[in-house]
Amino acid sequence: MSASYDEVMASLGLEPSTPKQTAIKHGDRRGYSRGCRCPECREAWRAYCAARRAEKRTDPTAADRAKHGKAATYRVHGCRCDACRAANTADVAAYRARRRERAKGQASRCPVCRRTFEDCTCTGVTR
Repeated sequence: MSASYDEVMASLGLEPSTPKQTAIKHGDRRGYSRGCRCPECREAWRAYCAARRAEKRTDPTAADRAKHGKAATYRVHGCRCDACRAANTADVAAYRARRRERAKGQASRCPVCRRTFEDCTCTGVTR
C-alpha cells in the first residue's frame, strides 16, 4: 500500500508544494520564452534577438575570443579577416556540394514511394 504525495507530506507536518503559476506578461521576451506566441511576444523576442546579434557584432574583442579562422566567427561576430573569410568560403562550398549530392539522390527516386527507381514497385511512374 503506497501513500500519496499529499498524505506523506501531511504526515511529516509539511505543506505539499504546488507549482508557482504566474500570468504571462504579454509584449515581453519572457512571455515568448514561456511559450506565448502572440504578436506582441513575438515582436519582443525578435527585438531582443536582434539586439543580441547587434551587440555581438559591435564587440571588437568577441571575434578574438571566439578564435579566428572559423565560419561561425565570420557569421556570428561579423569578422571579415582573411582567415574567417576563407573558412566561411570553404563552409559555403561544402554546404553547396552537400545540397548538390542530395539533389542528385532525390532525382533518382520515385516521387510516389521515395524508393530508388530500381526498387520501385509503383505502376505508371516514369523517370
